[in-house]
Amino acid sequence: MTPRAAIQQIARMVREDIRAGELSPGAHSVGDMLAAQPEALLLIVDLTGAEGRKKRPDAMMHHAYSFMLGQTLEQLRQKSEAGDGHATMAMENVRVTIAQQMRAGKLVPTAAIALVSAFSRAGIEVGEDIRSAMDHAMVQTGAGQQYLPTPDVNEMLKELVKSCDGDPFLIQSQFAELTAAMPAELQLSLLEGLVFADDSSLREAAIGWLLAAPAIATPLALMIAEAASRELVSATSVTNLMLMRNWVPDDRRRAIDAIIKATWPIGTVSAKRPVIQVRELLISERDGAGAQSVFASIKQGRKNALVSILIKQGHGVRDAWVASSLSRPEIEDMLDHISSEMSVHETTAEDISLLLSSALADGTLGSAPPFGLVQAINLIGLSDVAPKPISIDNLVASMLESADTSAIDAKTVEMAVRASSRWLATNPQLDSWFEAGDDVAAAIKGRRKIEDQIAAIIKNVLEPRRAFWANVVAWSAFAQRGDDHGSQWIEMALVAREMASTRSLTEIPLARFIAVRSVEAAWT
Repeated sequence: MTPRAAIQQIARMVREDIRAGELSPGAHSVGDMLAAQPEALLLIVDLTGAEGRKKRPDAMMHHAYSFMLGQTLEQLRQKSEAGDGHATMAMENVRVTIAQQMRAGKLVPTAAIALVSAFSRAGIEVGEDIRSAMDHAMVQTGAGQQYLPTPDVNEMLKELVKSCDGDPFLIQSQFAELTAAMPAELQLSLLEGLVFADDSSLREAAIGWLLAAPAIATPLALMIAEAASRELVSATSVTNLMLMRNWVPDDRRRAIDAIIKATWPIGTVSAKRPVIQVRELLISERDGAGAQSVFASIKQGRKNALVSILIKQGHGVRDAWVASSLSRPEIEDMLDHISSEMSVHETTAEDISLLLSSALADGTLGSAPPFGLVQAINLIGLSDVAPKPISIDNLVASMLESADTSAIDAKTVEMAVRASSRWLATNPQLDSWFEAGDDVAAAIKGRRKIEDQIAAIIKNVLEPRRAFWANVVAWSAFAQRGDDHGSQWIEMALVAREMASTRSLTEIPLARFIAVRSVEAAWT
């Protein structure tokens, strides 16, 4: 079977899963498989274009190709963030190919939108080249032709509200996917329909774009301020804006404050909400890529929901979503599955507030968290969630302030450092603690002896990133201490402090363990 035929066969399988409403294990593994064959992504672009040019294109095949691309881009993004230059190049090649095929007329706008939505789902910026190509393709295709019928925006918004069951956060997420590739002017034109819509859920969704890039957020803020003067900004939106204002740069904060101020004379009264009960609140340990998750089982009135928040060290809050209208057994099954995949521990709302405040301060300069974080924070019942950096020393000190003096003296510190080489025996999460990417390849290149490779990784890779690893260890200890099971969390906190110090990494067995795992991963 040719690679092209294989991709088509996989797409048909995914299409049938989508029609059935449940993805098979094979569909879930598509990203892992294709990430190892980045040239297959270009075939996906080509096949999506070919499907779109048919007289009767199959929209479900577009969804299937979009799913496959999104799953793969997510894997490539993670590798790119870990320093894998090949993954970065693979993502850029997809961007370039999509833009080129749109300009050449091989990828019609409807097919392109399906592909570009995959970038949005994977948390990857689409790029101006694709937006420019989309603008060109729309002009060339013409709004009256078969590939791009003139949309009835009001009807589209009604359908969006219906399909999302009036959930503003789901509306915002899905609308963002649909408009990701559009030029800013066109996005703003469509967003104006949300800002001044009759349906309050659309207006509440519109404020999510105040966390978008300045080209969208700045003019949108002026629109929403005008809507506020017309009494079109609800008390719910004001509550959300008061939380969001803490997450954005000063200039955007002033624009949000102007919106809030414009609502004051109106005195809008917030609708009574069902009582929210947090049944279970869990936190994972931090993995070797710097990822850490929060999960919450929520009862809101008669409904149940599962909240998930993902943070990524150096990138802030990467994702936040709420799965609503689930049964309690469904949530318990999901949490059981999560527990089988990673180490999770019970925690408190106060600890989650501290974690998220630190993550918000750790994000990329100028970036903002996803709009879904607002919903997650409101459901968990958190307060004072605003960017606030915390050093390793202060984090460790706060964890150990109630510990017995004998548990943290110099002798105990040395015992903890020596014990760090044996942590994997009791904690499978450490299996993910390794370095990967171009730096590792460069460090071991030309070195035949394993010991030389290990030494090179410690010196050339781990030493420059010791602060990264100190954070991984410290926040894992932070997660562990919630269960109060044993004293390993104290050991981890002490070792994190040693890794953040000037102590030689060659004296810390955990550093050697990470280097050994890095060598093994490089040759796998």
